[in-house]
Parts: sequence; C-alpha cells; structure tokens
Amino acid sequence: MSTRPGKTAPRLLQDLLTYDPRHEERAGRNLLTTSPPPFDPDDDPVVAVPFRNCRHIFMAKNEQSVLPKAGEDPCHETVYRIASFCQQCRWHLDLMVDFRDNGSKTSPCRSSSADFPIHHFIYEQEDTSQRDPFGRQNVPRSYRFHCSAPTCPVEVRIRLLPPRFSDQHITLLTNRMHLRKRWEAARQISGDRADAHMARSVDALDFLSTYLQDSLSPQKGKARIPLLNRKFLKTFGRDCDDILKGLGFTNAVEIEDDGSHAEVWYLPRPPPARHPLDTDTARTLIEDARYELITLILKYPESERLGARNAVSTPQPSINDIQRALGCLGYDKKPMTRTEARSTNHEEDHPYYAGLGAVGDFSDALLLFAYARQVAVDLANSMYYFEALRAIAVGRKSNMLEEQVQMLASQGQADRKEVEKAYRWFGLDERHSSLLSDDFIIGQFKARLADIPPAQVEAARNNLRTIGYARQSEKIQNEASNAIETYEQALSWLDLDPGQPDDFVMTMYTLKTNENPSTKDIATKAVQIVAEHRKSQRLVDFLERGVMEGDTEMDVAEAYALLGIQDRANALDAEVLEATRATYVASNPESAEKYEKAYQLICRDQKDNHKTPANHDFGPPRKTYPLNIWPVGCQNIGNTCYLNSVLQFLFTIKPLREMVLNGDDQMQELTEEAVVGKRVGRTAVKLDKVEKAQQFVLELRKLFRHMITAPTDSVRPETKLAALALAKSETIADKPAEPNGTHSGLGEIGGLPVAGPMPPPGTAYENHATDGIDSVMGDDDVAKKSDTSSTVAEIDVDEDRMEVVVTDGDQTKAPSKPEPPSRPPPVPPRPQTSAQVSASIKALEAVAQQQDAAEILNNIFDLLSCAMKGEGTMRDGEQVDLIKRLFFSDITTVRKLKGVTARNMALQDNHLISPGNRNRPLYAALDDEFSLIELEDVTSKEENAKASKYEYIDVASPIQIVNVRRLVFEGGRSKKDESHVALDEVLYLDRYLNKTKSLSEEELQERRERQWQLQRRLKALEARKAQLTETELKLSLADAVDGAAAFVEDLQKAAEGTLIDLDENSIPTYPDLANQMRDRAVQLHKEASTLDEQMKEIDIQINSIFTDCTDHPYRLHAVFMHRGSATGGHYWIFIYDFQKRIWRKYNDDRVDEVEDLKDIFEQEEKNPATSTGIVYVRADQVDKLTEAVRREPGEAGSVEVEMKDADASEYQDVQIINGIEEMP
Repeated sequence: MSTRPGKTAPRLLQDLLTYDPRHEERAGRNLLTTSPPPFDPDDDPVVAVPFRNCRHIFMAKNEQSVLPKAGEDPCHETVYRIASFCQQCRWHLDLMVDFRDNGSKTSPCRSSSADFPIHHFIYEQEDTSQRDPFGRQNVPRSYRFHCSAPTCPVEVRIRLLPPRFSDQHITLLTNRMHLRKRWEAARQISGDRADAHMARSVDALDFLSTYLQDSLSPQKGKARIPLLNRKFLKTFGRDCDDILKGLGFTNAVEIEDDGSHAEVWYLPRPPPARHPLDTDTARTLIEDARYELITLILKYPESERLGARNAVSTPQPSINDIQRALGCLGYDKKPMTRTEARSTNHEEDHPYYAGLGAVGDFSDALLLFAYARQVAVDLANSMYYFEALRAIAVGRKSNMLEEQVQMLASQGQADRKEVEKAYRWFGLDERHSSLLSDDFIIGQFKARLADIPPAQVEAARNNLRTIGYARQSEKIQNEASNAIETYEQALSWLDLDPGQPDDFVMTMYTLKTNENPSTKDIATKAVQIVAEHRKSQRLVDFLERGVMEGDTEMDVAEAYALLGIQDRANALDAEVLEATRATYVASNPESAEKYEKAYQLICRDQKDNHKTPANHDFGPPRKTYPLNIWPVGCQNIGNTCYLNSVLQFLFTIKPLREMVLNGDDQMQELTEEAVVGKRVGRTAVKLDKVEKAQQFVLELRKLFRHMITAPTDSVRPETKLAALALAKSETIADKPAEPNGTHSGLGEIGGLPVAGPMPPPGTAYENHATDGIDSVMGDDDVAKKSDTSSTVAEIDVDEDRMEVVVTDGDQTKAPSKPEPPSRPPPVPPRPQTSAQVSASIKALEAVAQQQDAAEILNNIFDLLSCAMKGEGTMRDGEQVDLIKRLFFSDITTVRKLKGVTARNMALQDNHLISPGNRNRPLYAALDDEFSLIELEDVTSKEENAKASKYEYIDVASPIQIVNVRRLVFEGGRSKKDESHVALDEVLYLDRYLNKTKSLSEEELQERRERQWQLQRRLKALEARKAQLTETELKLSLADAVDGAAAFVEDLQKAAEGTLIDLDENSIPTYPDLANQMRDRAVQLHKEASTLDEQMKEIDIQINSIFTDCTDHPYRLHAVFMHRGSATGGHYWIFIYDFQKRIWRKYNDDRVDEVEDLKDIFEQEEKNPATSTGIVYVRADQVDKLTEAVRREPGEAGSVEVEMKDADASEYQDVQIINGIEEMP
C-alpha cells in the first residue's frame, strides 16, 4: 500500500495548469507532484498558487499528438499523446496517457463505473537526468504517475520543456534599438540597395516563421537565403547567427558566376514526419519554434501585422483533449447556478479540497470517492482527510456528506484535534505516538478505568476507540468495544441508575441500537451483565426473543411518545394527527395495532382536555362526489403528502399530462449516440440517467391512467414512483435501508459504506452558520436537508435534543422542561426484516425526510426533461423541451459598477420570496426579489466601491411558480415564518418584465427607479423596526427601557430606606429618571406600533406605481399549503378548476370543494396554515394549459383499488438502492 497521497484527474489537471517550473524553488514545493501542507484553521491562510506562476492556457500541436476521439473508449493497446504549448509562457507540454495492460491491471476507470468513476493518480517518480547541476529552472521536467485503482493500468507521463526561444532571443529579434542598428549596418554594407525603412518588430518573427514553414515543406528554390538579401540583412543582420544555427540553419560562402564570394544561409533540413509516439526529432524543434512564433505574432495588434508574409491562424485550445485523455471530461459536478459555474476557479478552492485530491465543483459522490481513495493510499493521514471531509460537508450543508461523516465518526474516525485530545485524556502526548506500543496505551486505559467513576467510562472508551482508529490498531479497537465488565459500567453505558427497573433497560437498549446500529454488540453485553447481576429472566427473554413477559398497559404519555408528539399542552390538528398515525403504520405495518391504540388514547385525551372529537373521524362527515366528474385523491404512503400535492398539480397541467400519457414519440432514444450533447440542468446527461428518467415517466403514466380510470375516489401511488421522484441520482446506492428509522444505506464508495446515524446532541446543528438561512417547511418530524435547493436549510435536527421556537404573532413559546418519567419510555417499533414492501416504504420515508418541497418539483422536472427528446438547444447547450417551454423563464441579471453595465441571462423555473416576518401582499414580496441590491465590490481596490444589481424577466414562461421561504434561523434556533402572503386572483407580471405592450424598456425602467427609492425608505424602516424589536435581552427595546426604569426605581427606594448616611459613597439620585425612562418606553412602543403601518403604506405606494400595468395578466391556479411547526407538519394543495370555476382542496386521499375562500386567501389567527408554493398561469392560456378533471372511471371491483407493487418473488434479483428497486 502506498503511503503517498494522490490526486484525482481533475485535481492533477488543475495543478498542471498552475505549475510553473521557473518558480518552483521560490514556491517551496512542486505543485504538480506534492499535496499542499495540511490546512490549519488557526493559522493565516496561504495563497494556493504563487502569484508569479503562469496560469497556463495550453494550445494544441496536432501533428505531434495522438488524440482521443469523442465517444470512443480506449482499448488495451491505446496510448494518447497530447502535445501542447502555453500561449502565455510558451512552455511545451507532452502528456502521455498509457492504457496498455499492466499485469493484472486490465480494467481502466470509467465514468460509468460505480466504484471507480474517475482516475486517482499517485506520483511515481521524476526523470532527473535533465536537471541542471547548477540549479537553473529553465530545463525540461518529466514526471510519471499511475492510477491507484486496483485494476486500472493507466500511467501518465508529463513532460514540460522550456520555450525554444529564450527571452533574450525575443528581445534580440524584436527590440527596436537592435533593429535600427541592423538597418544602419545594412545601409553601410549595401549602400543604395538597402531598404529605405528599418524592419518592424513583427517582421523578424514573421520572416523566421515563413522560413521554418518552408523548411517543413521544402520547395525548389526556397532553401537558400543570401546574406545580402535586403530584408534578411536589415532584419537579422549578423547578430542573430546563434538563433538561426540553434534552429538548424547553416551558412556558407559560395562563389558566384562572376567569381565573387557571397555569404548565404540555408534553411534547416528536418527529417520527414514520423508517428507522434516515436522519438522527437529536429522536426519537432522546428514545429515548436513555429508555434511560439505564431503566438508572439498574434500578440501584436492587427494593424501592426498588416503586410505579414505568413498567414497566421490561431491555434486551438487543447484542454478538452487533455480532459478526455485523463477521463475527466464531463465528470459529475455539484449543481450550481449559471453564475457559480462561470465563476468557478479551482485555484481558489479551499485547501481541504486539494488535501482530498479533489476540486471544488465535485459532486458529493465524487468527493466521497476522493476521500476513500486518499485514505486507501495514505492511511497515516486519514485523520486530516476526515477533517477535510467534515469541514466540506458543513460548508456545503450536504445531507449525503454529513451522513457519511457521522457514519465514519460512529466507527471511530476522528480528526487531528480529536486524536490529540484523546491522547491527552490518558496523559499521553500525541507527538510521541510512534514510540508508544498498543499494549502500553491499553495499560493506560485500564489504569484510568480503575480510577474513574462509572459515568466517565463511556468517555474513556470513546477516546480509546479514537486512538485505535487513528493507529489502525484492531487490538485497541477491540479493547474499546469490550470495555464493559461490571454492573456499574453497564448501567452507565445504558444511561441508567441502579434503581430503575428492567423496562428502562430494554428501552435504553432499543434506543441506543436504533440510534447507532454499530453499538449492538456492546449494548447486548451491557444488558447481559445487568441480567446476570439482577438474575432477571425478563431481560434474558428480551435478548433472546425481543419481548419481555408482562409488559405493562400503554398510558397516555407513552401514546404521545410512540407517535413522536412532543407537545401535549396544546390542541392537535386532526389532519396532522391522522397523517402521523398513517405514516407510522405505513412504515411498520406489524405494529399497526400498537399505533392505533396510541392514536385512540390521544384522541380521548384531546377530547377531555381540548374539547375535540373522541373518535378517529375528526371534523364533519366526509362528503362524496360523483366519480365521473370529480378528481381522485392520492393516498399517503409515508411522508409523501407534499409529493401527492405535486402529483395532483402536474396532473392538471394538460400538455404535460398528455405528454406523459401519449408521448412515446417524444421519448429519448436509448443509445449512447443519441444522448451525446444532451444537457439538462447544465449537466451532461448520460444514458443510465435517461433510462431512470423514462422509468419514472412510465410509473407516472400508470398513475395518471389510474387517476383517470379508477372506480374509487382515491388511488395509491406505487412505492417505485415515489422513490424515483424523491431520490436524486447522486444519492442512489447499493444497500437496502436500515429498518426502524435508522438512516438508509448509501452503498459503498471505494469500499467504504455511505451511511450513518444521526449526529450526537448538538454537533451537526452547532457546526452550521445560521444567519440568513431560509427554508420552506419539512414534510414530517425531521427537518429536511438538501444540497441543491435554495429554499431549504440543510441541517440535521434531532427534535428530542434541540430547542425549536415557533412564533405565533408576537408570542414566543419556549419549550418546557419535562418532568422525570414515572414509568419506562415507550419501546420504539422493533425492526422488521421480512416484508419487502415495508422495507421499501421505510426507505422511501427516509428519503422523503431529506427532500425540500421545491426540490421535489425540480427533481421531477429534471426527470421529465431527461426522458424526453430535445426540440433544440439553447445558447448554452441546454436542451429545449416541453418542460422548459412551460415552466422556465429567461431571467436577466443586470450588474452595474463604475458606469459599466453587464447583463447575464439564466433560466429559472421559480421565484423565491421571503415574507420577512410580516404580513404582506405577494407583489411586495416579489418586488424584493426583483429590486435593486447594493453590493460591495470586492474586486475593486478603491475604498467604498459599490456595485449594484437587479433582475427582470426577459421571456416569461406561461406557468409561473413562486416558492415561499418559511423556515428561518435566528439566534441558533429554527423558526417558522408564519407571516401571511396575500394573494390576488390575477397577478400582472408587467412590472417584472423588460418591456410590455404599453411601456418601452426605458419607461418601465423609470418606474422601477421610482420604486427603488421607496424601497430604500422601506428598508430603513425595517432596520429601525429591528432595532426596536430585537435586543440581546430577547425583549423589545421599549420593554427593556421600561424594565430598566423599574430597576432604577428600586435602587432609589433602597437608597431612601438606608438608615446610614453614606456621604461620598452614596448612590447618586435622579428623582425624575425613572419617569423619564418610562415616558421614553411609551414613545418607543408608539413608534414600533406605527412602523408596520408606515411600511404597509409604502407597499401600497410601490404598488400604485404599476397600477396601470395590466398587459400581462396571470391567473392563480394552485397554492401549496403547510400546517405545522419548523420541524414537521402536513402539506396539501388548493387547485382552481378554470372549466368548472371552483376551488378544490387536495388533501392526500381526500379531494373536497372549497366552500369558504377565506381558507385560501385569508389566514387563521392560531396555528395558521401557510402557503409554501404559488402557481399562476397566463390568463389567455388557462384553458389550453390546465384541465383539473379528466375522469373515465371503470366499474368498481372493490371498495378501494390499490396500486400494488409487484410480488417480491418477481424481484429476487433486483438490487435495493436506498429502498428503491432497480433492475440489474
């Protein structure tokens, strides 16, 4: 095994592009062959690439190259050579990529490979034969690398050669002073025959390039140049002889016909062209010199190149050929906005990326691959690689990376500081670890074990495990895992006291093993020790059969806990309670009886304490509607209420529905050739993704057909449809989901499983910066995570371990501290291993918990686009299709800096708005998103340099989607913004367009600028409101002043009651101070109360600017709704039927007519439902684009029709990927 870190192909290429041999000594290391020194967050940052280094722009030398062909895979005899030169520093690059078999290594890495999708290169050796003994840097360099994959034979040889023309040569050829001297010398030699004008700087380069071109293609009569040739003499004279001879020119003295002697030069005589893989010859030298001359010529302005003899063609970049040869052209990247993609600069990547041998735009899956390869080849530095992965996971807020980090941490992996801390815990110095034996460390552990109380034993074991993992010592790790030897230690590990009964032992065992399955062995040992000490047959039965005899009857507290309901003090929403019960039953059908019992207990408790109905049918009786004129509902199959809302919305979009039902002719052809150049979401689409997308379309087609023909009022979406819609491609893996709420597996990357438990209390949450993070609401009791959506805060939330504050008007409810339990906590549902359907639903539920609302719709849009043939391409190669035409608008961002205006266009399928913690109309929230924003110009050296930007819609899609941020973080806590967004039935888009039918671009811009002036006033008022309502005391400023007045008054009363005259040390008295402070508090209260009205008035003024802008009306079609807290709740959707002119509420399996429009357009006072997504459709196309009802019900065969998944026997060979069935 290698002990040297490696680099993925993109990292090697990035280092190659910035490696400059001329400055290697000053840089202190070789950027190409070494990794950067470990990053220390406590030290000052170090520039990744010295500023002197050339940022190479390599251009192709095709006649010296063997280039890879697009779409053609290398074979066992393939060797590529990409010959290039940098058009800036003129150094030459020879990149050889050798795919020939090497012993047992016969299978190269490929992008289609799940295990080794990209090369990971290890530096092997340098050819030092050409190194200069005096340390000069301008000498050839040769380096060899090999791929670290076990079966990959690829070797890479990099040769860098200095320019054929030195800087002194260029000066000699082009310096005007030298040219003048040659011209004057030529006039002395030739007299009147000499040219009347001196040569231009570009002439020497042009003439020399022409001579070299003639030598490569020799023609009779062009091989000889007399020295007295006027142009040659004035351009080269006699002081360029060394340059000419170095290129292979020869000179001689010949006898002319008249007997006189003449000095002549002969062009080089290079050998014929050979195969590019053969040894370089003198021909290579001449070709290189020509490329350098062409580059130098092109640097002159075109006006100075007029009259040049040699037609110069611009060389083509070789970067794509290099990437294709290294196998990293189109590698999997993280989703980025168009602006982010354009501004990507790997030179400025965080040092942790370079430490992992990766680059900053790697997808999460590729980052995990890079981490796994680094650990595999350089185990000694695994602590640093783990530190880098953890920091990147936090920075990206990536669910996938954070789960992997937690899994690794649960296995004992630690970063450098944690290892150092672990050694210190045992009184050892980590710097001397190489001198310490495993037995000595274990002896220190046992010695400490005898001296510490039971409560600290777990900490000792964790620290020992950390050391064992860092040293890769199986002996130490085994000792750490089996450190429980006594009854006291067993109780301590289970977090129990000696007086707690066996029921608590069983409960804590279940909780700990569910939270971290890797602890099952040690948990079992702990229970065995307790059972032996207590002589408890019940605990023995529990370990053997999973149950204990004589389990007690369930009480109300256990019922609430079993359904994950933390707050018993307030009335529960009936729909949320019913959805919670259904979710738990769907995830664990074997425990349905227990969940039903808990549900009934909660219903009775709610009736007794909150006057709600006592049975499970909360609310009025369910209405029935004629099946042939009424849409069907979609049953909830596990945290899928938002997905059901999305599916109902998509069904009403008529052209999309027709494409799904009858669009076989629009499906993409499933061949490698057909998908070449196909791009969706700025990413090249591969064949496997098209296949998966078309699977989704087929599943969606089955559902839509069933929604049309079902003889019932509801249908059940198949698990596979939900899984494909919810699971992003980069999270699909090879292992089945862990049952009973544990995190589902994400397969293996480089031999390491990608899975993991939830983080320990506070860790994931505290590691995230929380200022300014927004989110729409989650779909259940776990806050969602995402690495792509701009509308979700990507953190782990363990609701039992963190405080969540929900704002309701001006009231803030703080969590109350629960009383100590009087009986054991409920036992979580036991794992289920036999039912295939249950496992799929469990995995689906886990995936649904990680999906942000808007992200699900984006996933579906991507799937539909990937499945369809493109109708054409856009300016950036993006595929044009039905989805783009229906939902995507062209948004132009205008940036201004120092009088310079730049415009950037990007596709966008939604607008993201923030209520801003106050009730406001939709126009006001949208105005914020399209308003003028002042930016700091970080690139300017001038102080206080300002830049600004704003956006407008250049081409508006017929369907406009507006997403609403609902989850915000303040002071380290998550809160739901329950502010009301007031909706209009008609939204006029005019104010957000570049121009309208009535207003020109200039006229509309003038109105915008008036609007921006009012918005500046509005922001000033908002800032003042923040000063008045937010203080460090968690009080309003007025309340704080009022409290201070009371304190001053108390001080004065205390001073008046003092019987001793303190003279000089007496407290100064200000008799009227308390009253003045109270008066000021009243003024502040009054000011705060008037601010909302002032802001509302400004909103009205802003809106009035565009009152007459009514050229582009859009009708309200759908509203996505959420009721619940910051960490969970329930979704449904309101959809307007333009044909029947009625609103319907689609709530999972129930679809009812909306009888009171206040449910949509107004907001309740307590526990209000809030909009999270709003859909408008162009008014003149509502009948063409929407159709809410399409029903052709068949004859009823049963009370309810269920879309069942296939029998498990049909899928015995199917791989389970995160709970998603995938055919091999």
